[in-house]
Amino acid sequence: LEKALGEHLTFMAAAVWPWPVKELLPGGATRRVYDSDRREYLELLCQERMLGGKLRSYCALQQGFWDVLPLHLLQRNMVSAAELSSMISGSCNPDPQEWRLYSSSCTANRLQKQVVEWFWDVVQTDLNAEQRCRLLRFATGSSRPPPGGFAELRPPFAVEVSPLGSEHHLPTAQTCVNKLVLHAYRSKAQLLEK
Repeated sequence: LEKALGEHLTFMAAAVWPWPVKELLPGGATRRVYDSDRREYLELLCQERMLGGKLRSYCALQQGFWDVLPLHLLQRNMVSAAELSSMISGSCNPDPQEWRLYSSSCTANRLQKQVVEWFWDVVQTDLNAEQRCRLLRFATGSSRPPPGGFAELRPPFAVEVSPLGSEHHLPTAQTCVNKLVLHAYRSKAQLLEK
């Protein structure tokens, strides 16, 4: 590694925009990194890049979380990540009828309108709650509607059938505007497959 760098690796975070050069621990500028402490160096570097000067704030937030939900109790009761998420955020079961009611579609012709109809039929009848949550996350970046329901989703959810591409293309999403972009699929089954 020293050959590649042309110098000794020390416990310093290199200047990479937007971060300045910084010691990862007191005396880091003079402490060399050896194979035996490579893991410590990488952990400190990742911690610096991910948290920067916010480590104390993060630790306080984490401690507050563990005060409310002690880690040993979660481990003893074998609470999974999915169960913890449900405890914190509630369960996810988007109502397909409400979802459609507060959505719009961008269609220019009969085929595009048919694809949108197939889409809502798939959401209503072919997807279970978990699959609807995944679809919502794909299209909006969130697996749950806002607390006020789909009526409060801003901008409102939209389905568009793109004139570009073909029935062989996968759907895409524009999460910043809560839009799902479909293609001119030839059947409901083909749409469901995608």
